[in-house]
Amino acid sequence: MANIKSNEKSLRKNTKRHENNHAQLSKMRTIVKKTRVNPSNEKLNEAYKVVDTVARKKIIHKNKANRLKSRLAKKSSSQSTVSA
Repeated sequence: MANIKSNEKSLRKNTKRHENNHAQLSKMRTIVKKTRVNPSNEKLNEAYKVVDTVARKKIIHKNKANRLKSRLAKKSSSQSTVSA
């Protein structure tokens, strides 16, 4: 445990940030998985929104966000052509 007051505060801040980031990352993963299983326009829009938010907060890299969105769109379009 830290002995210096600023280190103790830093530890508290880092713990809070880690918990918040982990929660948002978990939420993003869940929504992306649900969208992959059953792609629809509503779920796709929600997934885009969450992925963009997480990327904007620098929890994931912007290239990873773009890659996820691209793969979701590809999956969604292939599902719509198969069901049509």
